[in-house]
Amino acid sequence: MGPRIDLLVLDAHGVVLNAYWPRFLREIARRTHEPAEAVQRRWHDHVRVDAWLGRISDDELWRRLIPDRHSSYDWQAILEAGYTYGPAEPHLRQWRQCIPIWLLSNHRSHWLLPRLDRFGVLECFERILVSDTIDAAKPEQETFDALLGPDSRGDRVLFVDDQACNVAAARRRGIIALHAHAENGWVAAVNGLIRTAPITKNA
Repeated sequence: MGPRIDLLVLDAHGVVLNAYWPRFLREIARRTHEPAEAVQRRWHDHVRVDAWLGRISDDELWRRLIPDRHSSYDWQAILEAGYTYGPAEPHLRQWRQCIPIWLLSNHRSHWLLPRLDRFGVLECFERILVSDTIDAAKPEQETFDALLGPDSRGDRVLFVDDQACNVAAARRRGIIALHAHAENGWVAAVNGLIRTAPITKNA
């Protein structure tokens, strides 16, 4: 018999939704005629932390990321148009019949929550933890504190993320973590691990 799993925690990008953000940065580069590496470097070095921790407004985010602004483009609309369902979506309702599901994401709440609602998956999560509300972003160890309450054990939490660094960080906290990669059969692994989970009363 496998480990007892009491909680399933999913990432948003690359798991519940598609991993569009890297492609969006490339789209910015294409429309602004910049090297993609320059846009990516600007995001990682000057925008990412403040954006995901909610320390800057949307206007400031776009100003830092796209200095010339290229005001003829509605960047928010371009961003939203690129999102589709992720690989976990077809399984969410089945999983939530077996186990509580939380979401843990590096994101901006006022972007992510309406998007989840638009795709009809908001109701699948008992709790949604976003970096701008917990003041920590993966792979920082503090990000995983919310998953480990005084009565919880890391070896009973199953965490799924598409970034290897986040998976490694979760494992360092003693959490069971799977790397969501198209070729590694992670959906089947989730199905196998939660099969022994207790049915929740409110499922």
